[in-house]
Amino acid sequence: MIADLLQDTDATATTHEADSTFAQRHPLQIAVCLRHLVAGQDFVTVEFDGRQIVTQVLDVDSRNARFVFDAGSVADDNHALPQAPQLMFRSLPGGIRTEFATLNATAVEFEGRPAFEAAFPTLLYYVQRREFFRVQTPVLDPYVASGPYADGGSFRLELQDLSLGGVALKTGDARFGSLETGTVLRDVTLQLGTFGSLRLDLEIVAPRQMTTPRGDQRYVIGCRFVETPGPAERTLQRVVTQLETKRQTLAPRR
Repeated sequence: MIADLLQDTDATATTHEADSTFAQRHPLQIAVCLRHLVAGQDFVTVEFDGRQIVTQVLDVDSRNARFVFDAGSVADDNHALPQAPQLMFRSLPGGIRTEFATLNATAVEFEGRPAFEAAFPTLLYYVQRREFFRVQTPVLDPYVASGPYADGGSFRLELQDLSLGGVALKTGDARFGSLETGTVLRDVTLQLGTFGSLRLDLEIVAPRQMTTPRGDQRYVIGCRFVETPGPAERTLQRVVTQLETKRQTLAPRR
């Protein structure tokens, strides 16, 4: 599941251009971002030569601009990693997307266990801004988005999450796997349980595909509201507030 959340290779070039505001270039800034990963013990995927390991950053040496990350769980991948000319790191701690690429890494030992060491990247993307707070929508009695296809017919998709700025829709319908970023779904009706319904236009901004443990293909389509009239925004605010209040009530107390 961790790997599913972190994979988004097709959109890398586009998102990097859009996220240039969040690019860290100074070694001390990069060190701070890497230390956040250490402190949070956050999982990181490392992609190289068609392979992938899930790891954690173990240590950051800002004086020498190098960092250490844990070895993976598969021996063949660990053996191949030092031969790779480039490594792509991705993490999503607390909704903060961290991405960077380094050149080859060296096998080392850290606190008595196998690890790898690499030089700091020249550029690290640390995208910490989220315009809207997202909440998960009900699973047992799901909210639904329905509307017309551009070429006729209609669709009916479940909502995965919701914010004041947009929704994420989920479906097994392969037709949604071919929709591109920028596509606008017109006159979509959002059925929001006891809060009633809203009719809005949705622009697709983050489509992605995933595979379930059973091998089924699923599509998650992140959309933004093209325009949110005042009454619709107030309804969305009530929905988001109630869902988050309910989540906090049901969360186990510590």
